[in-house]
Amino acid sequence: EFNDTLTAYSNKKTITDLFEEQVEKTPENIALRQDNISMSYLELNERANRLANYLVKLGVQKGSNVGLIATRSFNMIVGMYAIMKAGAAYVPIDPEYPIDRQEYILNNSSAELIISDSEYALGKKNTGFRVVNFENADLNDYSKDNPGISVDSTQLAYTIYTSGSTGLPKGVMIEHHSAVNLIEWVNSRFNVNADDRLLFITSMCFDLSVYDIFGMLASGGSIVIANQHEVIDVNKLKELLQQFKITFWDSVPTTMNYLIKELIAGKANYLQTDLRLIFMSGDWIPVQLPGEIKEYFPNARVISLGGATEATVWSNYFPVTEVKGNWASIPYGKPIANNFFYVLNEQLQPVPRGVTGELYIGGVGVARGYANDPEKTTNSFIPDPFNKSAGGRMYRTGDLGRMLADGNLEFLGRKDTQVKIRGYRVELGEIESVLNQHALINQAVVMVKTDKERNKVLTAYIVPKNNFDRTAILSYLKSKLPDYMVPALLIDLPQFPLTSNGKIDKKALSDLDIPEPVRHNYEAPQTENQKRMATIWQEILGAEKVGIHDNFFELGGHSLIAVRMITRLEKEMGAKLPLAILFKYPTISSLLSFIEKGNKDTRNTWKSLVPIKASGTKMPLYIIHGSGLNVLSFSDIAMYVDADQPVFGLQAKGLNSIEDASDDMSEIAGSYISEILEHNPDGPYAIAGYSFGGYVAVEMRKQLEAMGKEVKMLAIFDTNAVDADHYRVLTKIKRQFPKLIWFIRSLFKHPGSTLSYQAFLLRKNIKNISAKVMGTPKAEANDFYSRLEEINRKHWRAFRKYNLTPFNDLVYLFRARERIYFVDDFKYLGWNKFAKKGVRVYDVSGDHRTMLLPPHAKKFASALQEALDNC
Repeated sequence: EFNDTLTAYSNKKTITDLFEEQVEKTPENIALRQDNISMSYLELNERANRLANYLVKLGVQKGSNVGLIATRSFNMIVGMYAIMKAGAAYVPIDPEYPIDRQEYILNNSSAELIISDSEYALGKKNTGFRVVNFENADLNDYSKDNPGISVDSTQLAYTIYTSGSTGLPKGVMIEHHSAVNLIEWVNSRFNVNADDRLLFITSMCFDLSVYDIFGMLASGGSIVIANQHEVIDVNKLKELLQQFKITFWDSVPTTMNYLIKELIAGKANYLQTDLRLIFMSGDWIPVQLPGEIKEYFPNARVISLGGATEATVWSNYFPVTEVKGNWASIPYGKPIANNFFYVLNEQLQPVPRGVTGELYIGGVGVARGYANDPEKTTNSFIPDPFNKSAGGRMYRTGDLGRMLADGNLEFLGRKDTQVKIRGYRVELGEIESVLNQHALINQAVVMVKTDKERNKVLTAYIVPKNNFDRTAILSYLKSKLPDYMVPALLIDLPQFPLTSNGKIDKKALSDLDIPEPVRHNYEAPQTENQKRMATIWQEILGAEKVGIHDNFFELGGHSLIAVRMITRLEKEMGAKLPLAILFKYPTISSLLSFIEKGNKDTRNTWKSLVPIKASGTKMPLYIIHGSGLNVLSFSDIAMYVDADQPVFGLQAKGLNSIEDASDDMSEIAGSYISEILEHNPDGPYAIAGYSFGGYVAVEMRKQLEAMGKEVKMLAIFDTNAVDADHYRVLTKIKRQFPKLIWFIRSLFKHPGSTLSYQAFLLRKNIKNISAKVMGTPKAEANDFYSRLEEINRKHWRAFRKYNLTPFNDLVYLFRARERIYFVDDFKYLGWNKFAKKGVRVYDVSGDHRTMLLPPHAKKFASALQEALDNC
């Protein structure tokens, strides 16, 4: 009865068949939304058809594999459908994966070519693969009609790579009919239809994306695509859920738990009544979470799902209608249509109800196997002795479970060392293999620790060869592994505890307290204020406990978390704090001391120079702020430069006291130079400026040169060089026609970011005009945002008065690849008119704002480090 799931499904259809049928039914329905831009079913189909027909002309054949490297966007989904329409299977590759991992996936899958939505580093490397950047390809000459290629439903639809125990990822091959069964079951069982709107927040390399994209677009509903910076911003997720009246949420439990915890902690008066379905899978669901969800999403049904990538996303489900007091976890549930679940002993015999056994999955969802790995395929995919129909094979999951008295499965954890981290499957052996190749490490073991919210934390225990260099090891890991596989904790030990038979005693390791060197002499909060602040840090950072000497950034804090942290501290502790305060006072003890002193004498002690990453012996880099005025946005770049590379930021004068702000470029530059000389009197110097800071950097170079100081590198981060002629009436008139042409092209190429920037510009101009007409009120000392506006107005005046003239130097120009505003010179941003020694251009992914943020920061830092090392 438990496995009596056989039912008819469209076993002859493909994923693209379901989509094309829906296009016929609802051609004008909105298929995709992003940045307030939409695309209809018909438009999506026609764009995918043009690309598919282009791929066929390039020689892509039925049954071949095609790599897809793309960010979360319309183009990503166009690429997926186009590849399948051409008869091939798509192989998703995250642009942020290390290059050697990308190459391995392409080679292992025998990909015929690569489709990308931008110019990534892999495309510039001589790998032997053909790379098609379809964003730049002229597809207008190719038919917008369905290619009409007959694709058998047993052909591969995709190959998704998961972590592998040997140190290399393994590719799971899924056929069309398996995904079709899943899609039809979800849409029928939960009545998913044209009125539904799903918020897409997962990676295409994570198999939840299979239903999110192809399931929703087989129903007539809409997909709202969240940008990467929105996915990690809880406030933005809350806005998107309400703005687009989202009805369907699908994620790992960690993401939903994070959202709910922030709503609870912030005592938010938040209610969203449109959400009707919440799917959570890929990891444990905290037992209290379904009840907490109801407080903010009262109409949502919470559905727990389980399964494996090797069994097409989900194989079982459990509607959470209540949570019983004696539950330790949310049940795993029962099989979905045409899937079977078995709890077996080592002899592959069913165990009695209530007895723990290993979980096996059978049915039509079972994958074809692992790409180019017959040995692993044979070990993991075996004949199903209980059911010869629906494929006749079953997958050995490596999970442990048991059958409950009520007829539902309970998941009890992993049998081996494979774990789920934020929904991603991670083989601990892969991380260990990478660690053990490092020259500084004698031996490494990777395990998982669990915090109070039952979130898993990757922990690496390391016996170093000599001195333990945590920063160097972290930098190495980030160059070899995706971010979700980099251990959050690195614990060094003189030797590993051993069992009586000489093996590493992993139980003894897991029982170890975190050593003092890692916790920086952990000291529990004692005073009332220390406890209040520690609670805030724990909630925002997701840490089990935080000592008063623990470093915010070493606990996992970053620029986006820092903004939320400061907001919470100001709200709950009544302290007005500058955004860069966490660089100066990164511990509870130091920050609280600063607050409790009432910021006394801060005007005398406050500095523009902020040490973002002070350690290292290389020539320091000094980066000048943009119009945001602070240096938080540079923290992600500092994270990815070499371990031996110091990075300092220069925040704007006036953030502490508005009277210190200047409207003269020479004065601004001079004040920053005085602080740099105090810190580093002899040089040489590497100066970089972002946006407005680019002009300040040029003036600083000029003043340092006049002092006889050596400036080895002048770097410009996406600043458009203009001189006085730029603002003359005749010049302005001449620029309007090319500006209009650019706007039209940009609107088609980057509609979301283009319109978003133009809307921002319009609001800014209206505000400036209003300020001129109504007058500008004097900023109050405790009004942080008023101070920002006043400082920016002064900087605008400094910019308008500044006369940029030619100088005898080379400019290192880091140019955003996505241009969201018009410039006269797209190649050099005008700097070739001023830099007599030339302009060295580095293209950086992202637009003017996002180039500094994840996922682009890693590539930016790599290019920046190359320039610093060779200047």
